[in-house]
Amino acid sequence: MRKLIVIGTLHAGLTPEEELIEAIKKCSPNQLLIEIAEKDIKKNKIEAYPSEMIAAYKWAIKNKIRVDGFDSKINTLKEGMTEKDNQAAIKEQKKIMKEFTWKDMNKPENNKKLKIDAAKRLIDYKKEEKRDIEMLQNINNQMITDGVIVIVTGCRHLDFFEKNLKAFFPYR
Repeated sequence: MRKLIVIGTLHAGLTPEEELIEAIKKCSPNQLLIEIAEKDIKKNKIEAYPSEMIAAYKWAIKNKIRVDGFDSKINTLKEGMTEKDNQAAIKEQKKIMKEFTWKDMNKPENNKKLKIDAAKRLIDYKKEEKRDIEMLQNINNQMITDGVIVIVTGCRHLDFFEKNLKAFFPYR
C-alpha cells in the first residue's frame, strides 16, 4: 500500500532546515521526492536549489532513504521580467511572511497572501500551470509502488497538488 504525504516549504531560506527534517522524520518515509530536477540529482548539481531542498536531500542520503527529484526547468517569469524583478517580489513577500511560519503558509488562506501585485506582474500563470503539470508527471514517474512517500515542494504548488494527488497534507 502506498501513502503520499505532501509538505510545503518556503524557499529563499525561510524554512528552518531542522524543522523540515523533523517533519520528514515523523513521516518515516520509504522515499523522499524533492523539488530538485532528477537530472541535477544524478549529476550532483544541486547547489543552486533552495537550501531546504538540499538539506532534505542530504538527510535522505545520510539515512539511506531513496530520494528522487521532480522539479521542472520551465521558467515561469513573464517575458521581459528579470531575476532582479524576481528578487524584488521575494523581498516584498518576505515582509508579509514575517507574521507566519513556513507551516502556516501551507494553509490556503495564508498562501493567498503571497499573491501580491509584484508577483502577479512577474509570473506567467500559463507557464506556471505547465510547470505544475510537468512536476506532477515527474512525481508520478518517480513514485515507488509501496510504502510512505514524502513529497517536499514549495507552498505555491500545494493547491495544484491537492487537486491532483490523493495525498495527506499535514499542515493544511
